Amino acid sequence: MQPENEPGDQERRSFIEEARRAQIVSATIETIAEIGYAKASFVQIARRAGISPGLITYHFAKREELMKQVMLTVHASMEQALGAQVEGAESYTAALRALIEGFVFYYAERPKEIIAIGQIASASRDAEAARSWFEQQNAKTLTELEDMFREGQEAGELREFSPRVMAVSVIAAMEAAPAELITRPDTDVAAYARELADLFEHAVRRPASEASNS
Repeated sequence: MQPENEPGDQERRSFIEEARRAQIVSATIETIAEIGYAKASFVQIARRAGISPGLITYHFAKREELMKQVMLTVHASMEQALGAQVEGAESYTAALRALIEGFVFYYAERPKEIIAIGQIASASRDAEAARSWFEQQNAKTLTELEDMFREGQEAGELREFSPRVMAVSVIAAMEAAPAELITRPDTDVAAYARELADLFEHAVRRPASEASNS
């Protein structure tokens, strides 16, 4: 029989704690999506998780800490899902398509997550740290997209344009997708994703006539 303080017991406790934290984060997302950020109290979240409010405060001392963890969890999930698609792309335009289409499909499959982080990001007071983190992640994504466009131009695949302006435009268009799909739930998600990707592929791709003259 293993002593209580053996490494295996510590690992088991850690696993249980992580599972509980994940349960609380999931319940928080459900709560915000259902009744809104302002009403998403520890009591409401605990009710949906089937636990006591005290158990939430054991893992997250402050509401701000929990909201930031929601942002971290959703962003990590999205980054993993989109990163795998982009990394497998064979060209810069293919990578852009994978990013845009992947985001639209990600939202369509997980609308509650997008609603939750959107409300947290726009909230005030106790969500200030979460919002600040969200803005930092947006800035990082913007820089990465700029770099991708710049590399594509240097490789001769993409036409000349401002990488910054194009990156801002792509992100703005992707962020507008959730609102469109919410207000029009009968939207053909595949068609929407394809049209949006087509739009920006045409916007960045180097014309064939220029490529043949190089």
